[in-house]
Amino acid sequence: MFRSHMSRRSMLGLTIAALFALTVSITSPVKAMTQDVKNALNVISKAFNANTTMNGEFIQTAPNGDTLQGYFFIQRPGKIRFYYSAPSFTDIIADGKTLSIEDRKLKTQDIYPLSKTPLKVLLSETLDLANDKRVRNVDLSDDIISVVVEQESLFGDGTLTLIFERESSLLRQWTIRDAQGYDTTVTVFNIETGKPIKQSLFKIKRDLMKERREEN
Repeated sequence: MFRSHMSRRSMLGLTIAALFALTVSITSPVKAMTQDVKNALNVISKAFNANTTMNGEFIQTAPNGDTLQGYFFIQRPGKIRFYYSAPSFTDIIADGKTLSIEDRKLKTQDIYPLSKTPLKVLLSETLDLANDKRVRNVDLSDDIISVVVEQESLFGDGTLTLIFERESSLLRQWTIRDAQGYDTTVTVFNIETGKPIKQSLFKIKRDLMKERREEN
């Protein structure tokens, strides 16, 4: 399980992503923001930046509708751990510079530069959505704020859609749409913020490492 290229791409869409149809072209730049939109994005960004740690549970929905679940831990900048529950044996770990996708059962591993993956936005040190030129669309409702961010990665250009709860400013969901138009969505719940996280959770097992070189 998860050994195909499509599966690895879907799993990077966690994220986080987790996250945003690009088969023809990338969406055009967002129109001039109203002051209400800017104010809302500033509130979201300020709240997000105030908490450098976040942990909880997640449900990941793949492009074919299949779901997986597990536990996640985030420490910005750059660190993340997604531990998948059975029937999956997958760990996704970022240690600040490198992202590793490991299969605990098969003891295999794929390695990527974190800066070249869709998770780089979620794991950035600061978020400034009101002034980020990568923002392509913003939707406000009474309950949620949806922000579409253009991304570049090793897997091709795509978008990351971030869903925040309006009242609490908490990140609740992200969807990653890859260059082929496939969506992978991650919904998070039972969230805790601001709590210390054991640094051992972000340690990549270097003895499993098989470097995946970027093609020029």
